[in-house]
Amino acid sequence: MDRLILHRLAFFALAASATVATYAGAVYGDFQFDDVPAILENPHLERWETFLGHLGHMVRPALYGTLLIDRSLYGTGPTGYHVLNLLLHLGSGLLIYRILSHAVTEDIRQPAFWTALLFLIHPIQTEAVTYISGRASGLMAFFYLLALTLYLEAATHRRNSISSRRYLIGALISFMLALGSKETAMTFPFVLLLWDPLIRRLDHAELRRTFLSSHLPFWLVLFAAGLWTWSHPRYSALAQFSFGLRPFWDNLLSELHAAVYALLLLVCPWKQNFDHDLPVLHSLSEWPMPIDMLLLSGMAGGALIAARRLPLFSFGLAWFFLQMLPTILIPRNDLLSERNLYLASMGPFLAVVALGIHLISRLIVTLPYLKLVRVAAGSLIIALVVTLCLVTVQRNALYRDPLLLWSDTVAKSPRKARPHNNLGHSLAQRGDWSRAIDEFRIAATLDPDYVAAQDNLRDAYLHHVGRR
Repeated sequence: MDRLILHRLAFFALAASATVATYAGAVYGDFQFDDVPAILENPHLERWETFLGHLGHMVRPALYGTLLIDRSLYGTGPTGYHVLNLLLHLGSGLLIYRILSHAVTEDIRQPAFWTALLFLIHPIQTEAVTYISGRASGLMAFFYLLALTLYLEAATHRRNSISSRRYLIGALISFMLALGSKETAMTFPFVLLLWDPLIRRLDHAELRRTFLSSHLPFWLVLFAAGLWTWSHPRYSALAQFSFGLRPFWDNLLSELHAAVYALLLLVCPWKQNFDHDLPVLHSLSEWPMPIDMLLLSGMAGGALIAARRLPLFSFGLAWFFLQMLPTILIPRNDLLSERNLYLASMGPFLAVVALGIHLISRLIVTLPYLKLVRVAAGSLIIALVVTLCLVTVQRNALYRDPLLLWSDTVAKSPRKARPHNNLGHSLAQRGDWSRAIDEFRIAATLDPDYVAAQDNLRDAYLHHVGRR
C-alpha cells in the first residue's frame, strides 16, 4: 500500500479514537441556554412545510436545516443532536489535516498531524461541539474547511480542466453552505489571498491569473450574499441593533483585548467560561490595552519576519486574526464567546506546531545528546496531549446538567448578572426556591435594568411562599 495512504489511514484512526474518547461524555449533555428557545420551542422547526414557508425570511438556513432534521428524528432527546455536532468536529479535524498536507512534503507531515490533533482534542472547542447551539460555528467551519480543501484540490489539476472546474464548483457550493451556516464565513476569499502567495508562493503575475480564474467566483458569491443580506429585513434589524450596542472605537479596543484574552485561553484552558465577563475599554491608555497592543504588535512583526522561512507560522497567526476580524469589527452583546474561537483556533495551533518543530529540529542539530532530545520532546508532547484530553473530558461533564454549567460560570464571572440569573433558573427548576431567590436577587442587584432577573425574583418568591 502507498506510504501516503498509510499515513492518512493512521491519522484517521488516531484522530477518530482520540476524538471519540475525549468527547464520549458529550452525548450525555443536556439542552442548555439558547437550545430551548432556538430549537425545542422554535415554531419554524415543527414541520417541513413551516420551515420551507419561512425559508425566505430565515437567517442561517443551512444551520436550521440541520436542526430541523435533528428535531424530526430525535424530538426532545439531545443525544442525536450531540452526535451530529461530534461528527462535524471530527470531519473538520480531518479536513485540516488534508489542507495542511498541501503545505508540507510527504516525508515531513508533522505540522498537519499535530495541528489537526490539537484542534480535535483541545478543550477550547467544547462550547462549539458540546453546546448544541454551538453548531453554527461547527457547521460553518466544516463547510469552510471543505471549500478550502476542494479549492486546493482544484489547484493540483491543470487550470480550466474538467477536474479543476468540478472541484471549484464543489468549493463554491461549500462556501455558500458555510455562509448559510454562519455569516463569519465571509472571510473565505481573503484566506485564498493569504494562502496562494504565502504557502503556494505564487508570484504577482501568477497570483493575478489565479485570482481572475479561481478567486473571482468566490468574491462574486460574497458580493451576492452581501446584497441579499442588505435587503433582508431580519439582517437589517440585527445590524441596527448590533451597531447600537457601543461606539465603534470602544468596541474595537474591547474586542482586541478579547482576542488577546482568547489566546490566553488556549494556553490556560482552566480559565474557560461559558459567559466571560470582560471589560469595555475606551482608550488605548486604559489597562490592559498597552500590554495587549504590545503583544499584538509583536505577533504581527513576528509573522512578517518569519513569512519567508516559516510560512506556516505566519499563516497561522494571520488565520487567527482574519477569523476574528468579523467579531472585532461588528459589535455583539458578548465580547467573547468561546464557540467563536472554534475555526480561529486552528491558526495558533498551527503557529505553535510550526515553531515547535522548527526549534526541535534546531536542537537536534546543535545538541550532542540526540536521543535524549528526542525522548524529552516526545515525553512533553505525550504529556500535553493527555492533559488536554483530560481537561476536555472534565469540561464536557459540565454540560450534562445546567446546574453544573452555571455554577461553574458564576464562580468565574461573579460580577456578571446573567450567570446568576441562569443559575437561579436552574435551581428553580429543581424546586430549590430559597437558593434560587438568592441568585435572582444578586442578578437584579448587579444589573438593576435586568428585567428578566426581576421577573424571576418575583415569581420565585411567590412560589416560595405558596402563592403560585
